[in-house]
Amino acid sequence: MIVDLDAPVTAPEAQSYTPLKRHGVCRHTITWWRTAGHVEQIGQRGRSPLYRWGDLLRAERDTRLSGQSRRSTRCRSCERAAERERDLVSA
Repeated sequence: MIVDLDAPVTAPEAQSYTPLKRHGVCRHTITWWRTAGHVEQIGQRGRSPLYRWGDLLRAERDTRLSGQSRRSTRCRSCERAAERERDLVSA
């Protein structure tokens, strides 16, 4: 569990944190938050953008409590990516 709120994390690292996963947060949600201005990219690790851990937790709380959140435990983008990966492996 990440305790340092200033710790830089990638979207896949953040989505693996159980409380975020339970609330339907995936890497696509985090990318949308960046596009919508809820979080800022603070750097990059390889090709992956880095975000401040505390900013991701705040964005999750704010969007969940806004009453406009439509998150579920199943992300359509993640499901499509998994399908493509299954197709590539079976080919």
